[in-house]
Amino acid sequence: MKSKMKTIYTIVAAALVVSVSAQQQKKNDQLFDNWFANQPTPQYSAPPPPPNSVPLDGGLIGLIAAGGAMGYRKYKQKANKEG
Repeated sequence: MKSKMKTIYTIVAAALVVSVSAQQQKKNDQLFDNWFANQPTPQYSAPPPPPNSVPLDGGLIGLIAAGGAMGYRKYKQKANKEG
């Protein structure tokens, strides 16, 4: 029983030593050097120019005019039938 407990304590101690030594920062390690220090902000390129504006109402006006003409024709046909 004591031999099993001694083995368990040895394994736990070895794991603890390996864990602590892996977490220590080395002086010349670039990964952890100034990890939380203020880093210079990256320079972003200028945004792209806006796309050429296309008038959306050109075709829309034509559709409205065509719909109005059809509606007027239907109105006149119904008015002629009733009158």
